[in-house]
Parts: sequence; C-alpha cells; structure tokens
Amino acid sequence: MVDTSAKSKLIRTLQAAGVRSGAYSLSGAEDMALCLEQLGTEWEVFYFEKGGKTFSKKFPTEADACAYMYQELIGDKTAFM
Repeated sequence: MVDTSAKSKLIRTLQAAGVRSGAYSLSGAEDMALCLEQLGTEWEVFYFEKGGKTFSKKFPTEADACAYMYQELIGDKTAFM
C-alpha cells in the first residue's frame, strides 16, 4: 500500500526541491529545525532552538500544517544550505 499522508507527500516534495533534511522535523521537536507535532486534534508547526519554541502556529488538519511548512521552508534560503 502506498502511503499518501500529507507528511509523506511533504517529505517527497521537499526532497525533490533540495531542502536539506536537517531543516525540518515531522516527528516533533528537533533543535534548529521547523517542526511538526500533533497536539490532540490539532497540528502545530514551530521553530525549535535551544530547548524552546521561537514561534508556533496551530492548524486543524495535518494537510494544512504541511502546506504551511512547505511554504515556510521553500521561502527560507538557509533550508537549502
């Protein structure tokens, strides 16, 4: 069975675009990365650095959160270094 989750699609899309894997985490907090985490029925996207979140935005669906992460990462030149 093919995995068609929003996270799987996001990973494939980011890899194809050349975004470095260390720029993001789709499985919770990871230092110096844009992170995705499920909180109950919501999804949270945040930047994690030095043990804390520097910003946080919540979404009702995984797909919405992944779309936001894609836009943020594609627009961040450091995500490609």
